Amino acid sequence: MSVIKQMDNRLANMIAAGEVVDRPSSIVKELIENAIDAQAKEIIVEIYEVGMKKIIVSDNGSGMDFSDAHLAFERHATSKIASEKDLNHIYTLGFRGEALAAIAAVSKVSLKTKMEDSKAIEVIYHGGHFIKDNQTSLNTGTIITVEDLFYNTPARFKYIKSEQAERYAIIDIFDRLALANPKVRFKLFMDEKLVKQTYGKDDFFQLIDQIYGSKITNDMIKFDQKFQNIEIKGYLVSPKITRSRKKDISIFVNHRYIKNYKLIQAVVDGYHSFLMTNKYPIALIHLSMDPQLLDVNVHPQKYEVKFVNELILAFQIEHFIREALEKKTHTISDRYQEIKKVPQETYEVFHLDFEDVKEEDEHKDYDNKEAKIPSFDYIGIFAGTYLLFQNHEGLFLVDQHAAQERIRYEHYFERLGNPNSQIRQLLIPHDLNVTSSDLEVINQYIDQFKRYQFIIKDNQIIGLPTWLREQEIDKAIEEIISQLSEKETIDLKILRDHLAKDISCKGSIKANHHINKQEVDILMSDLRLCKNPYYCPHGRPTIIKLTHYDVERMFKRVI
Repeated sequence: MSVIKQMDNRLANMIAAGEVVDRPSSIVKELIENAIDAQAKEIIVEIYEVGMKKIIVSDNGSGMDFSDAHLAFERHATSKIASEKDLNHIYTLGFRGEALAAIAAVSKVSLKTKMEDSKAIEVIYHGGHFIKDNQTSLNTGTIITVEDLFYNTPARFKYIKSEQAERYAIIDIFDRLALANPKVRFKLFMDEKLVKQTYGKDDFFQLIDQIYGSKITNDMIKFDQKFQNIEIKGYLVSPKITRSRKKDISIFVNHRYIKNYKLIQAVVDGYHSFLMTNKYPIALIHLSMDPQLLDVNVHPQKYEVKFVNELILAFQIEHFIREALEKKTHTISDRYQEIKKVPQETYEVFHLDFEDVKEEDEHKDYDNKEAKIPSFDYIGIFAGTYLLFQNHEGLFLVDQHAAQERIRYEHYFERLGNPNSQIRQLLIPHDLNVTSSDLEVINQYIDQFKRYQFIIKDNQIIGLPTWLREQEIDKAIEEIISQLSEKETIDLKILRDHLAKDISCKGSIKANHHINKQEVDILMSDLRLCKNPYYCPHGRPTIIKLTHYDVERMFKRVI
């Protein structure tokens, strides 16, 4: 007796539904993607009871004829792939031919569709069973109605989260698809209330404003770069606006929203030192490339994508983001006005980045380049920490510790970034202050330590790279051991960043430490040399500006 039996189509579709359709937002995603593939210019999504009662997706795309309207419900039926060769040239969003069949297997589906030169047809399926078809009236396009989700598979209800969570998931996927397709008009109704809409004008600044709310695009940066026939467009929201999670970093490839840890981390690293620890940016990265350079067929919901040379791509994204942020003179919302519920006013915070600071550059002429920090006059110090300056624009406060921390960070970051191959022998060997397990890591990777000029013998360091001071030995060894334990390799970039932060913080001017006028002048001259004179290495602002209007408003001189 045969043990192995072939499943019927209905059972196979129900299993496929578990992979493709796990919650209402999955249905919304699949149906919107199908509408986009049909060249729709307007897509309307209607949600009732967070999708459990009804989901309606209407579009004005190309529609289907009688035959295709029936075939669309068959598993593995697709208009987007005809041969193996097509798998390497996928430009469409949906191509597996499982979505509609899987949705119909666990719900009641009505499909109304019409092509330009044919009659409109309606096809109805309940729980994977064909119910009926008939002619109907409709403009060119398609309307798909999904009702009573999981009515025949009640076990799936346990995977449905709270009403608020399901609502958020639908809005989130709607936002991603709208951001990926700026030429398409979108509308989202939830329980007959218009929640969001976009206008399809191919204007990313307007689109982002519609998705995230007003004023999010203030001070936003755009860049457009190419490398190896890959086009990278970035839309970077100001570092003043942050999130506690990485969820608002969106990566799109050929108008497809994807989830890729390395590329998301590249965006975070690009914002490095512009943000406080554990804060993340809002950023959109659009990639356009030959589909042969990626594989979108590795996940049923097509979120995950494999790239050729993924690490190189991540490096380039990080580089382009950092370069764009460093060139920009940023502004930040006025905290006083925010507290007073008057959002119109702003003050500026100036930010800086990494560069070697040399005394001979102290009197450098800034007339030939745009000054990131304006000229102003020193008028005193507040609370022993904040230097006060003024000019015709208003009052400026400079955190003396944060300012020098940024200066020193850039100085050491540059020095550590150009290490030579020379070794400095220690007159007195330095004992390794590590645990026995850490010592095993050192012995295991002793060759890597030697490659970077760390000479270790008999549990002692007898030679160092010339760029490392003896007081930083323990910190450097601790960081290297941590990297080797996690990644089995030494990342000089991370090492130099951590060391530069540690060195710059320990040696900088502390709060309540008085400095004279000459020291103030030197501090500000050095700060102006920085690439990013606005934040300390940990993301705290170095300079804040209050306009004359801000001050007069606080004193009620203006209303």
